[in-house]
Amino acid sequence: MKRYLILFFLSTAFYANILFSQEYKTSLGFRGGFTTGLTFKHFIKDGAALEAILSTGWRSFGGYQLTGLYEIHKEAFVKNDMKGMFWFYGGGGHVATGYRVWHHKTNYTGDWVYYNAFGIDGIFGMEYKIEDVPITLSVDVKPFFEIATSPDAPFGFWDMGFSIRYVFGQK
Repeated sequence: MKRYLILFFLSTAFYANILFSQEYKTSLGFRGGFTTGLTFKHFIKDGAALEAILSTGWRSFGGYQLTGLYEIHKEAFVKNDMKGMFWFYGGGGHVATGYRVWHHKTNYTGDWVYYNAFGIDGIFGMEYKIEDVPITLSVDVKPFFEIATSPDAPFGFWDMGFSIRYVFGQK
């Protein structure tokens, strides 16, 4: 009985590794979208990753933003055997500094006002690891809510993006 139990656990672990194992460990690249900049993703365990996005020139108003996200990855289209395609979802937060916005004093005058912001972010999307090539492609939607230090700060809620990353540490 003990042998069957061990065999059961080993086969379950092997099957789960096939279904949920990412094909790489770390990647670095570029994300284009509302939050445009460098993106770094690192898998801390099978099916779970940390992603950091460093962006600049956000909304063409200058400034810097750092976003940190925790993501869960699940293999997509398991029945169709589309190897390397994953759904992901998760959440995190961001901090931003040095943004500027035009503050209208009258109809003809105004000045630039600098402000900072912080907020919470969600993320969901799809990622594809190109087989035999150390590249991943992903498309995502990253809704966010933020609090800014200026009442003139623009309000945004949706951030959609496309990322291309170079893979380090392929399995």
